[in-house]
Amino acid sequence: MPRFAPKSCIRSLRLRLADERGVATVEAALAFPFLLALMAGLFEFGSVFYNFELMQTGVRDAGRYLSRVPDLGAAEESAKRLAVTGSIASGQPARVDWWTPGQIQISYRTVDNPRDATTGLRNYRAGDTLTIVRVSTSVPYEGMGLLAAIGLGPIQINAAHEERYVGQ
Repeated sequence: MPRFAPKSCIRSLRLRLADERGVATVEAALAFPFLLALMAGLFEFGSVFYNFELMQTGVRDAGRYLSRVPDLGAAEESAKRLAVTGSIASGQPARVDWWTPGQIQISYRTVDNPRDATTGLRNYRAGDTLTIVRVSTSVPYEGMGLLAAIGLGPIQINAAHEERYVGQ
């Protein structure tokens, strides 16, 4: 029966603890999940900002379009298609896959355009009132799902643009 030798065990343990081979592999294996999560998060947030910019461009295009048409009511559906697809023609692909014309709100408000007391001039070339066209959207972000997986919940993308109606 072999006899237990504490000095040889301690010496063997010290040699193993002093051996640094494979340390970089272990450190890389420990850091890899965190780096992967960081890269996925950067990709997801980049996608959020990219889609926000596409939607902001769309509502701006629709607002500019509506500010120049002769009949606002008749042009609303075309403006919604323009916002979502970049074209007033039907059947075009959407700028953002999960964005639809039904998610666009168009509203109008009238504001006063008073004359200056000293010069008699108005702030804008128009009559006593101005019509402001507002195109807006509020859509839940439907990205890769990473944000929901880590418990951040749905992100709402809001975009809006206002233009003064000038007609043709």
